[in-house]
Amino acid sequence: MKNMFRQKSILKIYLLLLAFLLSYNIYAQEVADTKYWIIFKDKGTFNSDETITPGSEAYNAGINLLSERAVKRRLKVLSDDKLIDFPDLPLNEMYVSGISGLGIDIIAKSRWLNGVSAYLTESQVKQILKLEYVKGLKLVKKLITQNSYFIEPIFNKFYKPVSLYTPADDKYLYNYGNSFKQDNMVNVPKVHNLGITGQGVLFASFDDGFEWRTHEALKNLHIIGEHDFVNNDDVTAKEENQKYKDSPQQGTHGTATLSSACGYKDGKLIGPSFGADILIGKTEYTATETPMEEDFWLEAAEWAEAKGVDVITSSLGYKKWDDPFSKNSYQYSDYDGRTTIVSIAASRSAYLGVLVCNSIGNYQQTTEPSIANGDADSVIAVGAVDFTGKIASFSSNGPSSDGRIKPDFVGPGVRIYSALDPTLTKNDSSYTGMSGTSLSCPIVAGVCALILSAHPELTPMEIINALRKTSSQANNPDNIYGYGLVNAYDAILSFGFVWGKYLVTEVQGDGLIIKTRFASKNPVDVNSAKCFYTRSGSSNSEVKMELKSINDPGDNAYEGKAFIKGLKDISGINYYFTVKDNTGKEFISK
Repeated sequence: MKNMFRQKSILKIYLLLLAFLLSYNIYAQEVADTKYWIIFKDKGTFNSDETITPGSEAYNAGINLLSERAVKRRLKVLSDDKLIDFPDLPLNEMYVSGISGLGIDIIAKSRWLNGVSAYLTESQVKQILKLEYVKGLKLVKKLITQNSYFIEPIFNKFYKPVSLYTPADDKYLYNYGNSFKQDNMVNVPKVHNLGITGQGVLFASFDDGFEWRTHEALKNLHIIGEHDFVNNDDVTAKEENQKYKDSPQQGTHGTATLSSACGYKDGKLIGPSFGADILIGKTEYTATETPMEEDFWLEAAEWAEAKGVDVITSSLGYKKWDDPFSKNSYQYSDYDGRTTIVSIAASRSAYLGVLVCNSIGNYQQTTEPSIANGDADSVIAVGAVDFTGKIASFSSNGPSSDGRIKPDFVGPGVRIYSALDPTLTKNDSSYTGMSGTSLSCPIVAGVCALILSAHPELTPMEIINALRKTSSQANNPDNIYGYGLVNAYDAILSFGFVWGKYLVTEVQGDGLIIKTRFASKNPVDVNSAKCFYTRSGSSNSEVKMELKSINDPGDNAYEGKAFIKGLKDISGINYYFTVKDNTGKEFISK
């Protein structure tokens, strides 16, 4: 019942946001430097007040735009009869063509808002308002991208990397190198020790571009899709001859943020969710700060949601725009979770079962709250702390203007070891120490992906609540630290027992050794662990498992080892593991 109430509340919020967009607020001048959303009355034969039932023409039009993965994720939070709604339906392309036929350069399209965005002159505004299929115009206020701070670059003046190799601790499966401190601060290595690295999760990062194909910590990641929403192509790295020309710095920010969440280079840098499937979207144009960047974020959210994304991370906070777009900058009152385009898109994503993480901003602690993003309800706003756990001087504070606690959580965000754009260094192995909520946000998002990897049945709100219960200020949240520093291991175990995704098999002597790992909230009966197996054509057999403690004392985390005599190949058997905790409850692996 609580989840149903929560979903209804989120849907009501979304509908209010959409209604807000439809209001008229016109600031026009003949020069086309004022941006509007042009909202259509309907979607051709489909109207917003129609009920969409499974099997109907409208239902089929909407569901055909979704991947099987997206449908499966939605069904965790929506019933069958609510799976498709009006915002899911495709735009009427005749309406879109009608707008572009007036000589208007369309910036972005949105199914969710049922409209397109463009910069308009006064005469174009009057012309568009006469169109019978246009419901109204919404003047878009303007959101400056938050600064990030590069500290002590890890390369010399010739951009040759300096080795800062850190020997691995034998108790961990991976050698984190210089990223150990940032990972350990949020208890990621203990989760990785269970073999949980983000497997099965679709993770999306929206930023200014990604030089992922040419950096050693990124080029082997499982990136299954990328799109440049600024120039509308499928390359997120720097390119020549584009409508919106890439600056030399384009992609530097995104390369760093992606690496802090998902990077992997043994002995150097390991991000929390390096085992996830990944989508990357270029939504930020670094040459200038203009209102169209929010629209690209909205397009990216629709794209990623339809592909089935589970977690979105974004480190693109906005507050002001460059001239001539600075007159309508967002004020604190606008950070109410209902006003900015990003808030609207993030709320819709949350309603559909996507967990969205956004950096709160790098505008320091101020008397009037300096929040610059992540203000939407059911969206995680992330602040930054240093390695002592103290709030970073630059980290913005809340609450949202309607009084909700923001940030929601904090993560390490000072001197974060990150991949450095290889186009700047002319090699694939340079790293830097970077600071900002831009870095703490993807780390926290990576933690969310680990929780979902361990418990794929969870909804976004269940993950958020798990983090709230286990973070450092769980009992006294405030508007500086939120609920505090996240704890990946404790959040995963807050749901009880968890089987890891670790499996090792090796032939030894006259048999086969099988190893697995698991962790329990309660102490484990070490004599209860067993491996059950069935050979082809034979009955079920069992063998006792030897347990070895991993992680720290009291963590109730173990590696179990079974020896099956006379077997040389695991492909010839079916098997599973069982173990009991001290209450007698039995846990069976899948």
